[in-house]
Amino acid sequence: MRVNHNRDRVDDLLVIGNREFGTTLGVLARIDGDVYELSAVQSNSGAYVAGEKYALGDSYCRRVFESREIVSQTALPKAPLELHHPLYRSLPLECFIGAPIMRSGKPWGCLDFSSMAQRDIPFGAQEIDLIESLANEISQLTSEFP
Repeated sequence: MRVNHNRDRVDDLLVIGNREFGTTLGVLARIDGDVYELSAVQSNSGAYVAGEKYALGDSYCRRVFESREIVSQTALPKAPLELHHPLYRSLPLECFIGAPIMRSGKPWGCLDFSSMAQRDIPFGAQEIDLIESLANEISQLTSEFP
């Protein structure tokens, strides 16, 4: 079945992203209104699972979704206030890189990678290119997602 193949490929891309970015949490989220729903998750901590829903304002992806641009940040506790969210107290993420997922020119969701481990250097041009490439491929794969 093609949908299962697409989901498997999304999972593979999340694994690749975690490996390449040195992160421990890779997420594909569908955003509908103010609802941020985890569509696919690759995590070594099990902190999040697919199907969970949050308010968009409580996610790091809010800024990605609203700006429709790639957002990357290291040393999140020192980041501007708008990047912080209430979940930080339960899962203190120290680095984040996210890209919008577009469908037919409209924002559909967010692809992001994060980690509780500190990252000493900012994400570079190659990593920005990589997340853009991953987001483009995942955008095509989500055409059969709800």
